[in-house]
Amino acid sequence: MNNHNTLTASHGAPLRDLLANLSAGAGTFGSKLRTGFGNAITHMQISRMQSVLNGMSDEQLATAGITRKDIPQHARALVLDEYDGL
Repeated sequence: MNNHNTLTASHGAPLRDLLANLSAGAGTFGSKLRTGFGNAITHMQISRMQSVLNGMSDEQLATAGITRKDIPQHARALVLDEYDGL
């Protein structure tokens, strides 16, 4: 099975960097916009990680030390925490 997804990809980072540059000159409104957009990107990344983990077989999850019921917590940790791999 070819799976080209990686657990460490951060697809929202370049867009966040662009918004950081824009908000630097826009003051409080730009800061609030950047924070809200950053939160939306993070939520999308967590949702995508949950989809990837839900797509794994029980054997693959067991190899990674993850139970199906713990997928939401693991997805959140993989996106939000410093993580050096499974």
